[in-house]
Amino acid sequence: MTLEELTDRMHDASKEKTRSRAEIHARYVKTLEQYRKLSQSQNPPRDQRMMLFTEVKLLGWVLGKRDKDVANELR
Repeated sequence: MTLEELTDRMHDASKEKTRSRAEIHARYVKTLEQYRKLSQSQNPPRDQRMMLFTEVKLLGWVLGKRDKDVANELR
């Protein structure tokens, strides 16, 4: 990827609208559900599980949740 393509991509990303708290919460709940399902499956792919874990933690942080509360919800 060239520098120009990267700059264009960053510029396009900056045009995205800010998500509402309700949209973020809905995404948090959906990702939390996906993480739980994946964790219950037999031999879940580690990279996919870690990606969902990171997204849940990030969305929880955006929503103002404590790390401890997010960790409890992941169980």
